Amino acid sequence: MKSTHSRLIRFRVTLGMLSIAAGTSAAFAQGSPRSKAWPGFRGARVNGTSTEKGVFSDRDGFSLKISWRKTIGSGYSGVAIAQQNVVTMFSTGESDVVIAFDEATGEERWRFEIGPTNVGHDGSHTGPIATPLIDLSRVFCLSPQGRLFALDISSGSLIWSHDLVTDYEAVKPHYGFSSSPMMQAGVLIVQIGSKNGAIAGFEPATGKQLWAVGEDEIQYQTPIPLTLYGQRQIIAVGSKKLFGVQALKGKLLWEYEHGGEGAIGAGSMTPISVGNDRLLLAYKNGSSSVVQLNAKDGHVEGEQVWDSRSIRNSYNVPVYHDGFVYAYSSRFLTCVDAATGESRWRSRQPGDGFTILVDGHLVILTKHGSVHVAKATPEGYVESAELHVFDDMAWSPPSFANGHIVVRGLDQIARIEIQSGTLADKPKSSASIVHGSSPFLVFLAQADAAADKTAVIDRFMRETKSFPIVEADQVHFVYRGPGDDLAVASDLFGARQERSMLRMEGTDFFYYSTKLESDARANYMFIRDFEEHLTDSRNPRTTTTQVYGKEMEMNFGPERMEMSWFAMAKWKAPDYLDTPDASRKGRLEPHSIESQLMSTEVKFDVYLPAQYDKTTERYPVAYVHGGQAARERGELPKALDNLIGRRVAPVIVVFINHDPPRGPNKYAQMCAEELVSFIDANFRTIASRDARAYIGMGFPGLTAFSCAFDKPIVVSKVGCLSPFMFGSMRKGVDTLIDAYDEGAMRTYIDWGKYDLRNPDEAWDMSVSINDFARHLEKKGHTVIGGEVHDGTGWSSWRNRTDRLFTALFPIP
Repeated sequence: MKSTHSRLIRFRVTLGMLSIAAGTSAAFAQGSPRSKAWPGFRGARVNGTSTEKGVFSDRDGFSLKISWRKTIGSGYSGVAIAQQNVVTMFSTGESDVVIAFDEATGEERWRFEIGPTNVGHDGSHTGPIATPLIDLSRVFCLSPQGRLFALDISSGSLIWSHDLVTDYEAVKPHYGFSSSPMMQAGVLIVQIGSKNGAIAGFEPATGKQLWAVGEDEIQYQTPIPLTLYGQRQIIAVGSKKLFGVQALKGKLLWEYEHGGEGAIGAGSMTPISVGNDRLLLAYKNGSSSVVQLNAKDGHVEGEQVWDSRSIRNSYNVPVYHDGFVYAYSSRFLTCVDAATGESRWRSRQPGDGFTILVDGHLVILTKHGSVHVAKATPEGYVESAELHVFDDMAWSPPSFANGHIVVRGLDQIARIEIQSGTLADKPKSSASIVHGSSPFLVFLAQADAAADKTAVIDRFMRETKSFPIVEADQVHFVYRGPGDDLAVASDLFGARQERSMLRMEGTDFFYYSTKLESDARANYMFIRDFEEHLTDSRNPRTTTTQVYGKEMEMNFGPERMEMSWFAMAKWKAPDYLDTPDASRKGRLEPHSIESQLMSTEVKFDVYLPAQYDKTTERYPVAYVHGGQAARERGELPKALDNLIGRRVAPVIVVFINHDPPRGPNKYAQMCAEELVSFIDANFRTIASRDARAYIGMGFPGLTAFSCAFDKPIVVSKVGCLSPFMFGSMRKGVDTLIDAYDEGAMRTYIDWGKYDLRNPDEAWDMSVSINDFARHLEKKGHTVIGGEVHDGTGWSSWRNRTDRLFTALFPIP
C-alpha cells in the first residue's frame, strides 16, 4: 500500500450555508430512502443498494425462481423499475430501442425506436450503454450517439429530444455516450463532456439546458448524489477531476484532481461513498483509493487515505456495507476494509460479474448468466442461493424492486422471485468426482481413495517425467506446493482469464484438465493466492511474452512476462531455429536514412544472404515492419540462414526499426519513396513490385497491409502472422483494399486459434483475422495460410516464419 498524501479541494461556498433541498418530483426518485423502486442506474440513491428490509433476513432459508423471462437483444443498458414498469434499452440488430415491460407479468407495454443501432467495435458488444431513468410520468434516456430524450411512461411516446453533439457540442466517447442520467433537485443531470461544460443540467419537462459546468473529458463515468457538510450536491467524475456541483443552479463548488488513468480506471469510474465524508475511487486499472474530504478553515481539503491493489481491473461498481467494500478485483470477488484498504477475503466463486446490495446480502449477476445471493460479511463468501438464468453473456448489474430481482443478459431479460426454502447442499469440488480411464484420471481416483494420499501423490510425481501431462487429446496442468488458491492462466483461455485448479482434498496437489488438438501449443502460468504469478517449476520450457502482462491483462509495451509453454504430441518444433552452419550465415548491416517526409532519422538493418558476396545476382527484397522484434524475438536472421537455399529462395531482408506514427500515412510514403529507393540504389535488388514484399507480425502486420495497399506500385506480396485487426483499425485498411486496382496481391496470413482474445468481451483476433482473409479473397487476392492450433506472440509466431517466406519466396 502506498503512503498517504494530500491534495487540496476548495468549496466555492462557505460551510455555513444552508443546505439546498435535494428532493425530486417523485416519491421513488433518486435520493429517496423510502423508495421500493429502482428508478435508474444503481437504484434510488445511485449507490447500488436497495432500501428494502426483510427480503432475505426474515427468512429461515430461500431459493430463487424465474417468474418471467423475455427475449430482447444486445446492450449494456441496465434496468430501471418504477410504477409497475421495467424499462431498459437494447439493439434489434438494426435499431436501438427503449422497451417497457409490465413488472408483474413481463408483457411488453411499449417500445420506442431510438435510431440506427450502436454497432459494437474494438471489444464492445452492440447496443445502448446508459441506463434509463424513470421519474414521475417520464423516462429519460441517453443513446450512444448522444440523443438525450424523454418518453411518456404510459405510452412510450416522445416528449422531447436533443442531440448533445449538434446542440451542445458534446464530444462522443470512443464507444459512445454511456453516462446514465440522474435527477436531483428537480434537475436532470447528465455528464456530456462538452467544451462548454463537462456536466450539464436540463429541465425535465422540456429538455432545455439549464447550466453546464466543469472542464474535463467525459468517457463512461456516471455521477452520484452526496450530502457533504450539510450541503446536497452532485459528485461528478471526469478523466482527470472530481467535481462537486450544486444541482439546482449548476454552481461548481469544488474540483479535485484524482490522478487516475486507464479505461478500466478513471475512464469508467463511479465514486462510492464509504461513510465519514470519504469516497472510494477505482481510479486506475491496477489500484483503487479512498479520499477523505475534510472541513478546514471554511474550505475542504482532500486527503488520500490509502491506495491499494485490493480492488483493481474490473468494470463492476463496488458496494459499501457496514465499513466494508464488496467488489470485484480482476475476476474474483473480494471484501475490503474501507478504513485500511486491506482485503479481508477473496473468492473465485461465483465467477466474474456485477454486484448490488439488498438487505445485507450481495446479489450478483455473473457474466455467464447466473444469479447468486450471499450474505455481505467480512467473514467470507458463503452462498445462500443461486440460479442459472441466461445461456448468453451478461454485462449489466442486477436491479431490485418490490421484493424481486431483475436481470438482463445480452439477449434476454428476467424477473427473479425469492421463495422461502433452504438451498440444497452443493457437491464439493474434489478429485473424487472426476472419472475416466486415462492414466492420470486413474491416478486421481486411486489417490483420492487412498488412506495415505500423500504417499500415492509422492510416487506419482517421482514417476512422471514431463509436465504438464499430455495424454492423447488431453493436457493436465499440475501444481504441488504451498498455496490456498491456485489457477492456471494461458493463451488457451485468453486475456483477463484464468481457470481455477481443483485441489485434492487434504493435500497440496492441484490440477486442471482440458481437451486440445493433437498438434496444439500454448503458453501458460500458475497464479497462486490471487497475486503470485509462477512458471511451472517442473517444466523447463519457458518463454517471455509482451502481449500479456500480470493477470493476463493485454500488454503492448516493452515489459515482458515469463511464462511456461507446452505442446501436444503431434506438434513439431521448428528445425530452422537451430544454430546454422557457419557457411550458411548471412550478415546484418545497420543503416539509416534522413527522411524528408517524416522529418526524422529512420534506422533499419539489412540482411544479406550468405551467397550475396559470392555472386553477381540480383535478389528480391522483403521489408519487415517492426524489425527489431522480428530480429530479436522472432530470430528471423537465424531462421533465414537455415531456410534460404533449402525451402526459401535467396532474398534480401530489410528490418525497419521505426514505429509508424499516427495520423496521415507518411510512413507508407517514406517506405515507398525513400526507403525502397535507398535499398535499390545500394544493393543488388530486383527493382520490381513483383519481387518485393511487406511483412509484419501482430500490430506491424496491420502496418504491412496498410502500406502495401496504400502504395500498391511498390509491392505485390504481403506476409503477416496474426495481424492484429481491432475493429476501428481495420476500417482504414479495408478502405485501401476496396480502392485498390493494381491486380491480385499475393498474401500469406495465418493466426492462432488461441490468439489474442477475450471470451467475455466482443473481440477475438482469430475470428477478426479470418474474416479479413475472407474479405481479401472476395476482392480477388490470393490468400495462403489459415488457422493453426497455437497461441499468440513471438513464442508462437516464430514457429511459422518458414511458412510465410516459403509462400512468398519459394525456390523455383
